[in-house]
Amino acid sequence: MENRLWKICLTLLELILNKVLTLTFIFFLLGCQVNILKNEASVSEDAANYKAKIIRDIWGVPHIFGKTDADVAFGLAFAHAEDDIKNIAENMFLYRAEMGLKEGQSGAVTDYLIKALKIRENIDANYEISLSREVREVVEAYATGLNYWMIKNPNNKFKRHFPFSAKDIVAGFAIQNLLFSGVVNSIQKLENLDSETEDTYSNLLKKKEYITGSNAYAMNSNKSSDGSTRLMINSHQPLEGPLAWYEAHIKSEEGLNMMGGLFPGSPFVLVGFNENLGWGFTVNKPDLSDIYRLVINPNNDNQYLLDDEWKDFEVEELKLKVKIFGPINWTVKREIKYSQHGPVLEIGSKSYALRFSGMDDINQVDQWYKLNKAKNLEQWTEAMKMRSIISFNGVYADRKGNIFFIHNSSSPNRIEGLDWGNIIDGSRSKYIWNSYVSFDSIPQIVNPSSGWLASTNQDPFMVTNPKDDLNRNNFSSTLGLQTRMTNRAYRIRELFMSKKGITDKNFDEFKFDNSYSKNSRSYKYISEIFDSEFKEEKYKKGQEILRNWDLKTDFNNESATLGVCVLSPEWLAEQDGVSAPDSEGVFKNCIDEIYQKYGKLNPKWSERNFMVRGKRKIPVQGGPDVLRAIYGLEDESGDLKAVGGDGLYLHISWDKNEKLNSKSIHQYGSATQDKNSKHFSDQLDLYVDEKYKSTYFKEENLRQNIHKEYVVPFKLSQ
Repeated sequence: MENRLWKICLTLLELILNKVLTLTFIFFLLGCQVNILKNEASVSEDAANYKAKIIRDIWGVPHIFGKTDADVAFGLAFAHAEDDIKNIAENMFLYRAEMGLKEGQSGAVTDYLIKALKIRENIDANYEISLSREVREVVEAYATGLNYWMIKNPNNKFKRHFPFSAKDIVAGFAIQNLLFSGVVNSIQKLENLDSETEDTYSNLLKKKEYITGSNAYAMNSNKSSDGSTRLMINSHQPLEGPLAWYEAHIKSEEGLNMMGGLFPGSPFVLVGFNENLGWGFTVNKPDLSDIYRLVINPNNDNQYLLDDEWKDFEVEELKLKVKIFGPINWTVKREIKYSQHGPVLEIGSKSYALRFSGMDDINQVDQWYKLNKAKNLEQWTEAMKMRSIISFNGVYADRKGNIFFIHNSSSPNRIEGLDWGNIIDGSRSKYIWNSYVSFDSIPQIVNPSSGWLASTNQDPFMVTNPKDDLNRNNFSSTLGLQTRMTNRAYRIRELFMSKKGITDKNFDEFKFDNSYSKNSRSYKYISEIFDSEFKEEKYKKGQEILRNWDLKTDFNNESATLGVCVLSPEWLAEQDGVSAPDSEGVFKNCIDEIYQKYGKLNPKWSERNFMVRGKRKIPVQGGPDVLRAIYGLEDESGDLKAVGGDGLYLHISWDKNEKLNSKSIHQYGSATQDKNSKHFSDQLDLYVDEKYKSTYFKEENLRQNIHKEYVVPFKLSQ
């Protein structure tokens, strides 16, 4: 009887909780709806200050035209929201330090780090002081464009993020700087010192998932067969999500005329071109962050030693919202300490302070804006001298035949003679740097005699013909410049140095090269298998397959499946900065897995490597760390599904008469989220076939290839 009553009570309690949760959720949704309706009048009033024409070409790519730069930003926001409001809106969890509301406890750790760095506080305090009036007008117009899309689509799934603000956009760029500063890797290094640490601050690394490298290369008339200057922009990003490329063209009557790739939430083209010039960026890894070991007062844990004196920490309380279930969340309070070095992390029983380039800088938006407005090499270089974009290699080309490489690095001005790669003594103020090295102190090459430059995430002293490369000894060791070489770096050097006069066709062939170099780490790793002695027949057969591999990853290649399987763990280990696993053990695991999946050891690469979009699954050439960069993860069937690498890429050229030509391709299509749109995957076949489409950058070409044309804000009748 008691058990029966207990079950009845539990059932009633479950019904009550379900009702409460249902009502809570309904009120939550109604609140969002009311929020949008309540703000409709004010958003419409703000939107009336702008006017943008959106022309979508036959591929659905938006070309935005306006009188002012702000008009164009408003139109770009609206057009991008039409194609991908999901990633734009969900970026706000990160930009507002609300990842705990999305991912629960793990997300709250990310929020802790962002709040500890006072990114939003810096923006609130310095928005009108630090940022130029022109860029504030642009980011404010962009935020208004997103809000205008919201009021025109009030039943969307992302109402909780409304309204968007200009400060959200600025925060996004500041946080992107954080991802590339190296501070997250520094935190991970600290966590590895104490394996019992429960909080994983380096959880923020998840936001960099599949950022696997990039290619950018250029040549001028010294190398081209026809006197042309050419630029290949080929930044590797995740193929889907908040860091996937979106193609757009923005043009105003104030001199803005950029086309290329941008991320969800960006008012600016990040890699691309205008009628005069173009550039690509690739990830580099200069040492921009430092860890200081603090000495804590044994009698007062709120004090640390600095120059033989006990200094008080600045102590603050952070409030972190954490999702419990459904719309229910809880606010957690955590303490944060600051020393003169920067924010303090307590790892186990020890305390460390962090310092990194750009930690108080919110001017990234200004620098991106100036890059977009540049008309020549001098203006582009002046924009780079701002140093607010703290890293990236840049490869530049222009109509005048200039080509330029920069290993961009806002490197701290550190004391010489100290190993800054290790943990630094935090008890001496002389080790707390407060400025960057001069712009002229970082590696740069202008117009090498070889006529070509290439950046593929490699050693910055191996980017052109050896006779034109810079000398490492001429640069300070405190810069912490990388020495790594990628397979792509070896291959692009081999290709450029194998020909005298390079044609348009050759330039594209370089892009689609799918081979591994015999000089690469990858080849050296798999070659360890060649002389091993195996008893089992399947391992002997696999060994022979590797020996006979031509190192290509083309469709009909019968060695690539095994070869890529073996070399991938070495590539991943190098990315993570750890030792590669035993090659023989990896080889045996690959043999067993491939045989179990395919019933043979030599399936064609076309049976293994795929692009997947909706219901479409198409074989694709290329692989990890080849110039035709395809990074795959196993799907539920055991095949490799491309998740990163070649996304949007562009081939830009100016002939000897300075006439511009441009072509591009996106991995899927302009409608990045709309599965019902014909532009959801209409570029996929060209992508797989290694072909391009026209950019329709020139208005006379665009006018003949219009899919749709409209003006925002809409007239009242619309």
